[in-house]
Amino acid sequence: MARLTFNWNLAFAALLVLVSFASQATSRDLYEAASMVQKHEQWMSHFGRVYKDDVEKAKRFKIFQHNVEYIEFVNKAGTRPYKLGINEFADLSNEEFRDTRNGYKMTSHQQLSKTTSFKYANVTAPATMDWRTKGAVTGIKDQGQC
Repeated sequence: MARLTFNWNLAFAALLVLVSFASQATSRDLYEAASMVQKHEQWMSHFGRVYKDDVEKAKRFKIFQHNVEYIEFVNKAGTRPYKLGINEFADLSNEEFRDTRNGYKMTSHQQLSKTTSFKYANVTAPATMDWRTKGAVTGIKDQGQC
């Protein structure tokens, strides 16, 4: 029966390989974090973004980082016929973007008044009106495949 012996050289080599991989992963994470800070600073400079304090900047950086990671994930997947990119909205959360950029919201002074009066309430209008005869519009022209 063969006797198993512990090979210290082999164990040491395996340990070095593991430490090397762990070191590379850690340094890559640190590099990517520093790189993300640089990306954010460049983005801020490009779009003229200035935050009121460090708390706001940290919050916006976190959102920016999340959005950039999403952009890179989608582009790397390659499952869509388009590529995403970093734009002026990169420091907005989805909710903030929807609230500020998705649809027209009337301000209170723009909302309709409660009065129901109509300026021309007592005027009678004809049942039909041909605006072509009045010269307001022209006749139908060639609309092609419209």
